[in-house]
Amino acid sequence: MLANTSRHVSYCRLCASSCGVLVDVEDGRIGRILGDTQHPISGGYTCPKGRRGGDLTHSPDRLTTSLRRSDRTHVDGAGHVPIATADAVRDIAARLDEVIARYGPDSVALFTGTQHNFAALTPLMARAWFRGTGSHKLFSTMTIDQSAKWVVAERMGSYLGGRQRIENADVWLLAGTNPVVSGNGGDGDGAVVQNPSWTLRSARERGLRLIVVDPRRTETAALADIHLTPRPGTDAVLFAGLLHVILAESLHDHHFTAQYVADLPQLIGAVSQVTPTVVQRICAVPAEQVVETARVFAGGSRGMATSGTGVCMGPHSNVAEHLLAALNVVCGRFLREGEPADDRAVLTRQVPARAEVAPAERAYRKGFRSRIGGLRAIRGELPSGILADEILEPGPDRVRALIVSGGNPAAALPDRDKTLRALRSLDLLVSIDPWMSDTARLADYVIAPTTMYERADHTMIMEPFFPTPFAQFTPAVVSPPAGVVDDWRFFFDLAAASGQPIKFAGRQLDPGDPPTADDLLAMAAERGRVPVNDLTAAPHGRLAPRSDAIVGPADPDRAAHRLTLMPDDVAAELRSALAETTAAVRYPFLLTVRRIREAVNSTGTRVPGLVPGGINPVSVHPRDLTVLGLRDGQDVEVRSSSGKLRTCARSDATLTRGTVAITHCFGSIDDGESGANVNALTGRGQGVQAINAMPTLTAVPVAIAAIEDHERRTP
Repeated sequence: MLANTSRHVSYCRLCASSCGVLVDVEDGRIGRILGDTQHPISGGYTCPKGRRGGDLTHSPDRLTTSLRRSDRTHVDGAGHVPIATADAVRDIAARLDEVIARYGPDSVALFTGTQHNFAALTPLMARAWFRGTGSHKLFSTMTIDQSAKWVVAERMGSYLGGRQRIENADVWLLAGTNPVVSGNGGDGDGAVVQNPSWTLRSARERGLRLIVVDPRRTETAALADIHLTPRPGTDAVLFAGLLHVILAESLHDHHFTAQYVADLPQLIGAVSQVTPTVVQRICAVPAEQVVETARVFAGGSRGMATSGTGVCMGPHSNVAEHLLAALNVVCGRFLREGEPADDRAVLTRQVPARAEVAPAERAYRKGFRSRIGGLRAIRGELPSGILADEILEPGPDRVRALIVSGGNPAAALPDRDKTLRALRSLDLLVSIDPWMSDTARLADYVIAPTTMYERADHTMIMEPFFPTPFAQFTPAVVSPPAGVVDDWRFFFDLAAASGQPIKFAGRQLDPGDPPTADDLLAMAAERGRVPVNDLTAAPHGRLAPRSDAIVGPADPDRAAHRLTLMPDDVAAELRSALAETTAAVRYPFLLTVRRIREAVNSTGTRVPGLVPGGINPVSVHPRDLTVLGLRDGQDVEVRSSSGKLRTCARSDATLTRGTVAITHCFGSIDDGESGANVNALTGRGQGVQAINAMPTLTAVPVAIAAIEDHERRTP
């Protein structure tokens, strides 16, 4: 290390893994980023995008001042001029006040993206501002890739004793996720998040049997004991078939189901016809492999089935996630009364675990109701699948002003043309983004925020993803440019400028006396068992001692509550999944969406040299390429019933025949058809789920054809 270089201990905040890093700083700029071998949970692991964190901070394309659109011609990305953030806040507040005064609070919406959630203070302060507006129009990326998990809890209920963990499991099923690449193996269950390849290999060495469900031989599937490759979009039938075998052979946990399940006979009846032979016909998974997998999963003493976005983004996603959860229930894969409780809460408040059920509430029948399809909010959020309609459809509460925090809906939402048309039609669009993303290019104001190594932070929000009780605090590593602002401070100042009350962590904040980030970090974590101040003396983070908490007995008033595994609407959705046939004449391939190590959604896709080749090809099995008369690297057009895009073909033998793959969140509004944004191929034409309006974003029928030379030359 050079004499004028200093080394700082911190952690990455590009995804939930929160890997420990060592950051070398020279002359105020980040140089090398290394994995922190003293980090208690990541152990020195980093991914390619994490090691390029300096490029994300110091890229010449990174915004160092906020911007204002100087005209309303909507020439995308043109006409933006620098503006002091304080001036931008005053302008935005005045325009929001005008919109609310004229059209009401529900004419204002907030959209939060993935990066919004990786700073501890931003979600809390953004919600504080949003509450003050009085609006119900809250949207997030959760309802565009994993809202089926919320629907399951609303229709099934939840067991409150806690879930079994991979650390002491002897079997685990991963469906629609590739944690070796994405660092995410489930819904906050701590499955395979940190140092994923090592974690999986170590688990298998101690005896864990790993089952992977994915139509591609992913990097995770390559480590599996059993790899099931269902036809894309048939997950619900596969899970029903596994349940059929487990229940028909009486392999389920009789004690757990008798105590906590209300309708086991209805589940048995619903899956009785989904035999392994039926699964083979619909899913293209051999019947004998269905039987073997069911026996292996049910035969384990501990372990769960968990899913990523692949299951949630496909057709029949609500019933597929429901049946996956039912696998865990019938096999009793939960902590029981008297067992040590899950105690990963360190900076957050520990919620006592009880061996009882929170029954199905179906709160989506009671929440705020949108005029779009009569859909209701779930957990306070409206489905992002209707955001474009909320903007475009005439009505008294049409969304006219949208704040986007840490997200890129222009790239992430389905039906790309409609989404862009909606965003361009807004009276006011504000994007908080360190780069000129597609959304930022359309915005009236772009607020330039600090990046992760320019702010103090702690791991409070990420605790559910850690394998053990752990917390870490980091100070800022480098100083931010003078023209940027912390994301949380933008929302604080915006609330203050509008005269709204600002309630944070149970306190009413004084707009005239703004707190510091350190003040707020301490407030947010004051109910935890480790004071934030204690973490400053542990730069590599601190493993908290295990608590003596155990799973308590059920409250007598709630002891009779039960889980509902097969209510009538779920049964109807299963029948629909079984009856569906695929017309493979015009669109003979099924498109799946994949993730890559080098990017988190659209973050990282434009860092020079990070994504190999800097392109987003369509991956095709080599034999399918031959049948199509295509060659590896050839320019192609991909079409669906919703649209088309242009890219190049890449030979990929890890795919099953008939399946193709494209990474999501690529492309730019400048690139036209050559941008290869997968949402040019998605839309309501592929169908949406009831309850959460979740569109089909994977298992989309497509066709692929060569781009002829004369077409390539056509302007």
